[in-house]
Amino acid sequence: MQVTVLGAGTVLPAANRSSSGYLLRIGQDEILFDIGPGTLSRLLAAGVSYRDLNRIVITHLHVDHILDLVTLLQAYNATPGWERTAPLQLIGCQGLAAFVDQLCAVFGGIGPKTYALDIVELVPGQTQFPGFTLEAALTGHTDNSLAYRITAEDAVLVYSGDAIETPELADLARKADLFICECSFPEGTPTDNHLTPHGAARLAKAADISHLLLTHLYPATDDAIVAAEAATVFAGTISVARDGVVVEVN
Repeated sequence: MQVTVLGAGTVLPAANRSSSGYLLRIGQDEILFDIGPGTLSRLLAAGVSYRDLNRIVITHLHVDHILDLVTLLQAYNATPGWERTAPLQLIGCQGLAAFVDQLCAVFGGIGPKTYALDIVELVPGQTQFPGFTLEAALTGHTDNSLAYRITAEDAVLVYSGDAIETPELADLARKADLFICECSFPEGTPTDNHLTPHGAARLAKAADISHLLLTHLYPATDDAIVAAEAATVFAGTISVARDGVVVEVN
Protein backbone atom coordinates (compact mmCIF):
# COMPACT_ATOMS: atom_id res chain seq x y z
CA MET A 1 0.00 0.00 0.00
CA GLN A 2 1.32 3.42 -0.97
CA VAL A 3 0.00 6.93 -0.42
CA THR A 4 0.89 10.07 -2.37
CA VAL A 5 0.13 13.41 -0.74
CA LEU A 6 -1.62 15.53 -3.37
CA GLY A 7 -2.67 18.31 -1.04
CA ALA A 8 -1.50 18.90 2.53
CA GLY A 9 -2.98 22.36 2.83
CA THR A 10 -6.26 23.95 3.84
CA VAL A 11 -8.93 26.26 2.50
CA LEU A 12 -6.42 29.16 2.40
CA PRO A 13 -4.41 29.39 -0.84
CA ALA A 14 -0.74 28.49 -0.47
CA ALA A 15 2.05 28.27 -3.04
CA ASN A 16 3.44 25.00 -1.69
CA ARG A 17 0.32 23.17 -0.51
CA SER A 18 -2.95 22.46 -2.29
CA SER A 19 -6.14 21.70 -0.41
CA SER A 20 -6.77 18.18 0.88
CA GLY A 21 -6.16 15.24 -1.44
CA TYR A 22 -4.42 11.87 -1.09
CA LEU A 23 -3.90 9.11 -3.65
CA LEU A 24 -3.88 5.60 -2.20
CA ARG A 25 -2.50 2.73 -4.26
CA ILE A 26 -3.50 -0.80 -3.30
CA GLY A 27 -2.02 -3.19 -5.82
CA GLN A 28 -3.22 -1.91 -9.20
CA ASP A 29 -6.12 0.03 -7.69
CA GLU A 30 -5.96 3.79 -7.14
CA ILE A 31 -8.32 5.42 -4.66
CA LEU A 32 -8.61 9.14 -4.06
CA PHE A 33 -9.23 10.41 -0.53
CA ASP A 34 -10.69 13.91 -0.60
CA ILE A 35 -10.65 16.12 -3.66
CA GLY A 36 -10.06 19.71 -2.61
CA PRO A 37 -9.09 22.53 -4.99
CA GLY A 38 -5.89 21.70 -6.87
CA THR A 39 -6.16 17.95 -6.37
CA LEU A 40 -6.66 17.10 -10.04
CA SER A 41 -3.57 19.05 -11.13
CA ARG A 42 -1.49 17.35 -8.43
CA LEU A 43 -2.95 14.01 -9.53
CA LEU A 44 -1.69 14.56 -13.07
CA ALA A 45 1.71 15.57 -11.70
CA ALA A 46 1.76 12.23 -9.87
CA GLY A 47 1.28 10.43 -13.18
CA VAL A 48 -2.39 9.52 -12.82
CA SER A 49 -5.11 10.64 -15.22
CA TYR A 50 -8.44 11.89 -13.96
CA ARG A 51 -9.95 9.51 -16.52
CA ASP A 52 -8.70 6.52 -14.54
CA LEU A 53 -10.35 7.36 -11.22
CA ASN A 54 -13.04 4.87 -10.22
CA ARG A 55 -13.43 5.45 -6.49
CA ILE A 56 -13.25 8.63 -4.38
CA VAL A 57 -13.64 8.72 -0.60
CA ILE A 58 -14.77 11.99 1.00
CA THR A 59 -14.28 12.86 4.67
CA HIS A 60 -16.72 15.78 4.79
CA LEU A 61 -18.39 18.40 2.67
CA HIS A 62 -16.26 21.50 3.22
CA VAL A 63 -14.93 23.10 0.05
CA ASP A 64 -11.26 22.38 0.75
CA HIS A 65 -12.04 18.66 0.74
CA ILE A 66 -14.50 18.34 -2.14
CA LEU A 67 -14.51 21.31 -4.55
CA ASP A 68 -12.47 19.69 -7.34
CA LEU A 69 -15.30 17.17 -7.67
CA VAL A 70 -17.09 19.88 -9.66
CA THR A 71 -14.13 20.11 -12.04
CA LEU A 72 -13.89 16.33 -12.32
CA LEU A 73 -17.55 15.86 -13.19
CA GLN A 74 -17.35 18.66 -15.76
CA ALA A 75 -14.23 17.10 -17.28
CA TYR A 76 -16.01 13.77 -17.65
CA ASN A 77 -18.61 15.47 -19.83
CA ALA A 78 -16.28 17.78 -21.72
CA THR A 79 -13.13 15.86 -22.72
CA PRO A 80 -12.90 16.02 -26.54
CA GLY A 81 -12.96 12.61 -28.20
CA TRP A 82 -13.55 10.68 -24.98
CA GLU A 83 -16.58 9.57 -23.00
CA ARG A 84 -16.56 8.06 -19.55
CA THR A 85 -18.59 4.86 -19.42
CA ALA A 86 -17.34 3.20 -16.24
CA PRO A 87 -19.28 3.96 -13.04
CA LEU A 88 -17.72 6.41 -10.59
CA GLN A 89 -18.11 5.45 -6.95
CA LEU A 90 -18.26 8.24 -4.38
CA ILE A 91 -17.96 7.12 -0.76
CA GLY A 92 -18.46 9.50 2.11
CA CYS A 93 -20.39 10.91 5.00
CA GLN A 94 -24.11 11.24 5.47
CA GLY A 95 -25.48 13.96 3.20
CA LEU A 96 -23.08 13.28 0.32
CA ALA A 97 -25.78 12.26 -2.17
CA ALA A 98 -27.90 15.34 -1.52
CA PHE A 99 -24.79 17.52 -1.74
CA VAL A 100 -23.86 16.09 -5.14
CA ASP A 101 -27.42 16.65 -6.34
CA GLN A 102 -27.14 20.29 -5.26
CA LEU A 103 -23.83 20.69 -7.08
CA CYS A 104 -25.35 19.28 -10.26
CA ALA A 105 -28.28 21.68 -9.93
CA VAL A 106 -26.06 24.72 -9.42
CA PHE A 107 -23.35 23.91 -11.97
CA GLY A 108 -25.05 23.17 -15.27
CA GLY A 109 -23.42 20.44 -17.33
CA ILE A 110 -21.71 18.42 -14.61
CA GLY A 111 -24.38 15.76 -14.14
CA PRO A 112 -23.29 12.35 -15.50
CA LYS A 113 -24.30 11.83 -19.13
CA THR A 114 -22.59 8.62 -20.24
CA TYR A 115 -21.82 6.91 -16.93
CA ALA A 116 -23.40 6.23 -13.54
CA LEU A 117 -22.59 7.71 -10.15
CA ASP A 118 -22.60 5.16 -7.34
CA ILE A 119 -22.84 7.12 -4.08
CA VAL A 120 -22.28 5.26 -0.82
CA GLU A 121 -22.97 7.09 2.44
CA LEU A 122 -21.25 5.59 5.47
CA VAL A 123 -21.92 5.59 9.19
CA PRO A 124 -19.36 4.58 11.83
CA GLY A 125 -18.31 0.97 11.40
CA GLN A 126 -16.62 -1.33 8.89
CA THR A 127 -17.45 -1.75 5.21
CA GLN A 128 -15.78 -4.25 2.90
CA PHE A 129 -14.77 -3.12 -0.57
CA PRO A 130 -12.90 -5.11 -3.23
CA GLY A 131 -9.32 -5.40 -1.99
CA PHE A 132 -9.63 -3.44 1.25
CA THR A 133 -11.64 -2.84 4.40
CA LEU A 134 -12.78 0.67 5.24
CA GLU A 135 -13.69 1.57 8.81
CA ALA A 136 -15.23 4.96 9.55
CA ALA A 137 -15.52 7.00 12.75
CA LEU A 138 -16.97 10.41 13.47
CA THR A 139 -14.36 13.13 14.01
CA GLY A 140 -16.29 15.93 15.73
CA HIS A 141 -15.25 18.52 13.13
CA THR A 142 -18.80 18.64 11.78
CA ASP A 143 -21.85 16.58 12.68
CA ASN A 144 -21.14 14.05 9.92
CA SER A 145 -17.41 14.33 9.20
CA LEU A 146 -15.59 11.00 9.09
CA ALA A 147 -12.10 9.63 9.59
CA TYR A 148 -11.11 6.42 7.84
CA ARG A 149 -9.09 3.32 8.63
CA ILE A 150 -7.97 1.42 5.54
CA THR A 151 -6.75 -2.16 5.94
CA ALA A 152 -5.15 -3.87 2.94
CA GLU A 153 -2.09 -5.92 2.07
CA ASP A 154 -1.38 -6.56 5.78
CA ALA A 155 -1.02 -2.82 6.39
CA VAL A 156 -3.16 -0.18 8.09
CA LEU A 157 -3.50 3.47 7.12
CA VAL A 158 -5.66 5.92 9.07
CA TYR A 159 -6.67 9.34 7.73
CA SER A 160 -8.22 11.75 10.22
CA GLY A 161 -9.75 14.21 7.79
CA ASP A 162 -10.53 17.33 9.84
CA ALA A 163 -10.94 16.36 13.46
CA ILE A 164 -10.83 17.09 17.15
CA GLU A 165 -9.27 14.89 19.82
CA THR A 166 -11.70 12.09 20.69
CA PRO A 167 -11.45 8.54 22.08
CA GLU A 168 -13.18 7.31 18.92
CA LEU A 169 -10.42 8.67 16.71
CA ALA A 170 -7.72 7.20 18.95
CA ASP A 171 -9.45 3.83 18.75
CA LEU A 172 -9.75 4.06 14.97
CA ALA A 173 -6.01 4.72 14.72
CA ARG A 174 -5.04 1.79 16.95
CA LYS A 175 -1.71 0.21 15.92
CA ALA A 176 -1.82 1.93 12.51
CA ASP A 177 1.29 1.73 10.35
CA LEU A 178 0.64 5.29 9.15
CA PHE A 179 -1.61 7.90 10.76
CA ILE A 180 -2.24 10.89 8.51
CA CYS A 181 -3.49 13.39 11.05
CA GLU A 182 -4.53 16.99 10.64
CA CYS A 183 -2.48 19.59 12.50
CA SER A 184 -3.88 22.91 11.40
CA PHE A 185 -2.16 25.31 13.77
CA PRO A 186 0.82 25.52 16.14
CA GLU A 187 0.28 24.83 19.81
CA GLY A 188 -1.55 27.56 21.69
CA THR A 189 -3.74 28.63 18.76
CA PRO A 190 -7.39 28.82 19.85
CA THR A 191 -9.51 26.31 17.91
CA ASP A 192 -12.55 24.21 18.72
CA ASN A 193 -12.81 22.12 15.54
CA HIS A 194 -9.24 21.35 14.51
CA LEU A 195 -6.16 19.68 15.99
CA THR A 196 -2.87 21.20 17.07
CA PRO A 197 0.42 19.27 17.56
CA HIS A 198 -0.18 18.10 21.12
CA GLY A 199 -3.65 16.80 20.29
CA ALA A 200 -2.43 14.94 17.23
CA ALA A 201 0.49 13.54 19.21
CA ARG A 202 -1.73 12.42 22.10
CA LEU A 203 -3.91 10.54 19.62
CA ALA A 204 -0.82 8.92 18.10
CA LYS A 205 0.52 7.95 21.52
CA ALA A 206 -2.81 6.55 22.73
CA ALA A 207 -3.20 4.56 19.51
CA ASP A 208 0.38 3.24 19.62
CA ILE A 209 0.90 3.99 15.93
CA SER A 210 4.14 3.60 13.98
CA HIS A 211 4.35 6.80 11.92
CA LEU A 212 2.56 10.12 12.43
CA LEU A 213 2.23 12.24 9.30
CA LEU A 214 1.02 15.74 10.19
CA THR A 215 -1.07 17.44 7.50
CA HIS A 216 -3.70 20.11 6.80
CA LEU A 217 -1.34 22.93 7.78
CA TYR A 218 -2.47 26.52 7.45
CA PRO A 219 0.02 28.70 5.51
CA ALA A 220 1.40 30.43 8.61
CA THR A 221 2.07 27.11 10.36
CA ASP A 222 5.78 26.27 10.44
CA ASP A 223 6.63 22.64 9.65
CA ALA A 224 9.60 22.40 11.99
CA ILE A 225 7.77 23.99 14.90
CA VAL A 226 4.72 21.70 14.76
CA ALA A 227 6.93 18.62 14.36
CA ALA A 228 8.98 19.64 17.39
CA GLU A 229 5.85 20.36 19.42
CA ALA A 230 4.38 16.96 18.55
CA ALA A 231 7.66 15.26 19.49
CA THR A 232 7.32 16.47 23.08
CA VAL A 233 4.33 14.12 23.42
CA PHE A 234 4.85 11.30 20.90
CA ALA A 235 8.19 9.49 20.73
CA GLY A 236 7.59 7.66 17.45
CA THR A 237 8.32 8.70 13.88
CA ILE A 238 6.88 12.12 12.98
CA SER A 239 6.82 13.67 9.51
CA VAL A 240 5.14 16.74 8.07
CA ALA A 241 3.23 16.24 4.82
CA ARG A 242 4.14 18.16 1.70
CA ASP A 243 2.52 17.92 -1.70
CA GLY A 244 4.09 15.20 -3.83
CA VAL A 245 5.50 13.15 -0.95
CA VAL A 246 5.10 9.39 -1.41
CA VAL A 247 4.92 7.13 1.65
CA GLU A 248 5.02 3.34 1.64
CA VAL A 249 2.64 1.82 4.19
CA ASN A 250 3.79 -1.53 5.53
